[in-house]
Amino acid sequence: PGLAVSRARMRARAVDDVDDVERVAAVVRACALATYDARGREKTSKDAYTTLCAFCIVERNDAASARGTPLNELLNQCGHYAAKTRCDGLNGLLEVCERYPGAVRARAGDAIERVGERLADEAREARRAARECLGRGVVPALGVEGLAPFAKTLILYAGAALTHVADDVRRDAPAALDALLEAAPTLVAAHAPASTLGHLGELLRRGDDGGVGSGSSVQRGVGSQKPATRLALLRSCRRFLETLAEGVGATDGDRGGLSSTSSMTTTFVWGEEARRGAATRSIGSMYAERSRQAPPSVLAATTASNDESEDSGGRITGESRAAVRVNAKRLVELAMCVWDDAAQTFTDERGVDVDRVRVMAQSMACARLALSLADGAEESEMLENTDIASTAVSVVPEIARRTLGMFPSTSPASVAEKQDISRTREAMVDLNFETCRFLLDASSSVAHEALAQHLAPGVMDALPHVLARALQYVTSTLRGVALDGGAMGEDVPTPDDAYGDVLALARDALTLPAWCFSASITGSACADLLVAVTETWERAVADEDIERITQCVALLTETLPEEARQGYFRVPIETAAGWVRHIPRVLWAFKHENPSATQKLLSLLHDVAARNPPGSPLADVLSTCEAEMAVLFFMVPPAGSPEGAKSRPGPFARLPFPSQCAAVRLVGVLPTLTPPMIRALAKMCLDVDRVNEELCVIAIEAMQANALAAPLELTMSFYATLLVGAAGVKFLDKSSKRDVATVEQKSWLIARRAIPSAAAALVALSDADAPWTGASLASVTLKHMWSSRVEKGDVDGATRTASGFVALIASTAEFARSVSGQSGQSIDDDNVSGAIPEMFAWFILRAEDGDGVDVDVAWRALRAAPSTTPGPVASAVVASSESSAALTDRALAFVSKLITETAAGSIEISKDELRDVVRSIQNKASALEANESTKRARALDVHWNVAFGEAI
Repeated sequence: PGLAVSRARMRARAVDDVDDVERVAAVVRACALATYDARGREKTSKDAYTTLCAFCIVERNDAASARGTPLNELLNQCGHYAAKTRCDGLNGLLEVCERYPGAVRARAGDAIERVGERLADEAREARRAARECLGRGVVPALGVEGLAPFAKTLILYAGAALTHVADDVRRDAPAALDALLEAAPTLVAAHAPASTLGHLGELLRRGDDGGVGSGSSVQRGVGSQKPATRLALLRSCRRFLETLAEGVGATDGDRGGLSSTSSMTTTFVWGEEARRGAATRSIGSMYAERSRQAPPSVLAATTASNDESEDSGGRITGESRAAVRVNAKRLVELAMCVWDDAAQTFTDERGVDVDRVRVMAQSMACARLALSLADGAEESEMLENTDIASTAVSVVPEIARRTLGMFPSTSPASVAEKQDISRTREAMVDLNFETCRFLLDASSSVAHEALAQHLAPGVMDALPHVLARALQYVTSTLRGVALDGGAMGEDVPTPDDAYGDVLALARDALTLPAWCFSASITGSACADLLVAVTETWERAVADEDIERITQCVALLTETLPEEARQGYFRVPIETAAGWVRHIPRVLWAFKHENPSATQKLLSLLHDVAARNPPGSPLADVLSTCEAEMAVLFFMVPPAGSPEGAKSRPGPFARLPFPSQCAAVRLVGVLPTLTPPMIRALAKMCLDVDRVNEELCVIAIEAMQANALAAPLELTMSFYATLLVGAAGVKFLDKSSKRDVATVEQKSWLIARRAIPSAAAALVALSDADAPWTGASLASVTLKHMWSSRVEKGDVDGATRTASGFVALIASTAEFARSVSGQSGQSIDDDNVSGAIPEMFAWFILRAEDGDGVDVDVAWRALRAAPSTTPGPVASAVVASSESSAALTDRALAFVSKLITETAAGSIEISKDELRDVVRSIQNKASALEANESTKRARALDVHWNVAFGEAI
């Protein structure tokens, strides 16, 4: 029965995407019938299995097209000799896939075989119907999990179409490859990538002539082909190259509308990533696990010996990385030949043809992507195979000779008949952009290759010209001209949505090795580019264009930290200072509405500030930024403001916790810290309505790491403010959204995290010769704030302040005892010794364990403090307990424990002094006329007798 239920549930999942309520109800009934008979008795596993099989057969037989043709007949029609019948069968199969996906999953192998065969059908209508059935029917019905076992089969069918003898079949084959790439790009890239690249390259080479020769005369060029057909082929080739070169970041199962089997997905990873444990596994198709064991492909890290061999011509075959690189290199050469063939349109007396311009743009895109594959060997492979040659090294001289003469293209004076000149200009803008990307990628590949080995003089001579031309075009585009008008044309401005891509090109250019800009031509072009980037950055900041600012931030993030490490070789100090100068204004523009961009900008400023200490080139501009950033933490009224002036949270106080941490850590690397920044930071750390309680600890660590950036009195004031803690709820700035209980609990949570760290930081300001220095510096502030809160009636706030003071005394006393011996050093500051009795008494009588504060910290302080401390504290506790019975009970508990600690030798206090304290508290308890308090007071006599062995 358990097996029957499992099978019934699997069957229910198989049709959970069907809208027919009756069919879903039938599944539920089948589950019940599979487990229990009519009398409610459990069936055997055999009976349950028989019931489910019968239901599955009925469900499959119900699957039919709109004309009523059942699934079996439709599959048979797909192989009929008549083209019209084959088309009808494929169209009917598409309808079944949409209406009955569960039935198609049950016949997945047959459906894949029938549709795959028709991808290379002789009839154009049948091929079109097969592509539609594959993309709109079979793939959504199976999902990525169900498609995985048949991925290799489909790739073989697509390869058969790509290499078909009929011209029409080969022409339509890339569309079938597009359908597969749309469905599961990772699976397509993992099976026969080298062969598919070779097939696509062969289609480019042959064109429309259908030739199959491979002689040297044929390999030097490409066959003639209509521009529209070649454009479609190049787009398919580009899509496949993008899948191989860039990879797919998300799993295939996350692609909407493709998987209907279940909500669970499977990520198929082969090769080195699978061996590292990156692959995942989930319940899927029957052969999902088997399909993971894919043959070595472009995704594999190593190559099996039987997958890499050489034919009689010395060419590498198989599906290894080497084979992919060889075919990619060949594709680069063919794409350049296609570009040469289409470039003739610029000299055509009939005008520029827009389709040929688009062909040139797509050929450049394919050449760039293929170049990344051809030169994408890993370092380990390059060490093992020293004969791996860079494709870019051989291409750059040809680029300088053939491409630079037509780049950048200018606006045409005339276009072909019946063509829109505006469309032609848009196509030429795309051409210039793709060419620029290709030039930069080729330059980058050559530049990194030159760091590993010596290159030919011709390559090194051509590189500066290629790189400079690309930099010049990026500069022109940033300044608003994407297509120069030339002598007779009209300038085309840079589209607003293109600035992001242009800034990405500028970022790639500025991250090239520094030696690339040593030549005069590249150095001048780089200087112009930096000016253009600065103008774009300043214009975006002035206009508060958030999208443009975000794009510029991506460039600055990649450029400035590297320049700080390298010594500002490419970016002058003045330019870098101008970029950094606007960061506070940008942060204010972002406010709290763009946390991710704010965090990136804060990380950038942190990296720059960490490498520019006081006296460095950017220290002055960083100090200016610090002065402007205080209001971003908290808008605090300046010193001397009238009474009642309120503070307001800044943008940083409203950010998520990770962004707040990035902002606070910035304080630890800035060259200077001013009073407004310290006040704002302290106010933000104590903001009980917004910030996390851990933020105060991060702020203390940042201040300790940057101790020399602020004067000692500012640092001490910051630590003391955190020891003071937040005021009581009734004494905070009014807020309509505040819950009293929640805020009070949050105040104590912040105090519990901040007090130990702040006390330790103040102790760190002392040394062995003067261990009470930190406490002396902070005691005046703490005593003043405590007295002020007591006068206002802020009991909770005063208790938090007292807890901070007690923790400071405890930490300082323990430090003094550790460096001075068992008895410790006496307190030589009257402000500290004078504040201890009152504040200790307040804390002992009013601190609660449930508030989140450590009440035992007072006993830590009394145990470690000098012998002159416990007596005055005990007397102050007794003196402060006369106002109520509750305080008297707490004082009695304190005195009782004090007797125990003194008898054990943990606390140093004379017996006479302790005896006076006991008698005093007994008198006060008797005066209250409270029976319970009186009993506890009398019990102290017994406690004394037991502890000291004598009567009081």
